Amino acid sequence: MPFSSEPAPPAVLVFDLDDTLYCERDFAFSGFAAVEAHLARLHGDAIIPGTCRALFESGRRLTIFDCALERFGIASDPAAIADLVALYRHHPPQIAPCPDTLRLLETDPRPRAIITDGPAAMQRSKIAALGIGDQFGLIIPTGDFPPGMGKPHPRAFEQVMQWSGKAGPDHVYIADNPAKDFLAPKMLGWRTVQIDRAGRVHGGEAPSPEHAADVRITSLDELAQTIRQKPRLDVA
Repeated sequence: MPFSSEPAPPAVLVFDLDDTLYCERDFAFSGFAAVEAHLARLHGDAIIPGTCRALFESGRRLTIFDCALERFGIASDPAAIADLVALYRHHPPQIAPCPDTLRLLETDPRPRAIITDGPAAMQRSKIAALGIGDQFGLIIPTGDFPPGMGKPHPRAFEQVMQWSGKAGPDHVYIADNPAKDFLAPKMLGWRTVQIDRAGRVHGGEAPSPEHAADVRITSLDELAQTIRQKPRLDVA
């Protein structure tokens, strides 16, 4: 597909949430603290604060609570772990937008939307804690959709286009995870930008050229200049 020689700036900015508008590890650390405080009320001095965070920072992901309970000398079973996961997901998060997020929201007047995966109630609680919900004309937690319609399914992106009334190339999607974030918007003709924040939870390279964003940045401060300079792929 040929490049447009002088593409117009995109009219609509669409963002992922986690590790795009704030640092996802901050939510994890907030949730770990809530879980450990809950356990301390039940088990007292057996709980060593910071254990879950240390496990996370060592590279542990899927079995953090199992490992923490083992270190605390507390018996665990699937029901107990499920309760801790529910507490983690639904605790009132102590998180804040990245400084470059606030600068962009203050200076860029274009219409904005959010498309975010994850349990819908959890994602909404994050947005409420960040205090930025009123800065976006449309917020789509894909957890509200039937199973299988989260990213990379195109439904959320098509819904944004219905809301904006704009064609695909008038949108840009800014997100962090090339494993799933950019396939659908690229197929719809959107521009795509991968933000590589320091300490992001989902690292790694795109598994194929189709998964890769058009450009990569390390801060939203780079966004305006990047999308002015990047040629747009014409839709065949």
